[in-house]
Amino acid sequence: METDPLKSSPSEEASRSTDPGDRVPLDQIEMGHCARVTEVDASEADIEQLMAMGVCVGRRIMLMQTGDPMILKVLGTRIGVSARLARNVKVQPCLGDMFGEG
Repeated sequence: METDPLKSSPSEEASRSTDPGDRVPLDQIEMGHCARVTEVDASEADIEQLMAMGVCVGRRIMLMQTGDPMILKVLGTRIGVSARLARNVKVQPCLGDMFGEG
């Protein structure tokens, strides 16, 4: 049985956070804040597109600009993601800066 690399199991998600209620859709984080991707609930085509841009479970991203498209910083590169697609990406806000420091 093949597993989807963008969808994490409940036990994997639980190990990443002490409070599962702090996961929100990507389009709800504040500009300038970072978050870790915890789940993507989208079509196969959308999942493949996100993966090609570096957006996958466990990845830290930062919201650089709101709107449609949203501008995200992923692996040091800025990318545009539609608001429709961003609603399907669940994230957990980071504590500290984008690299988990502070």
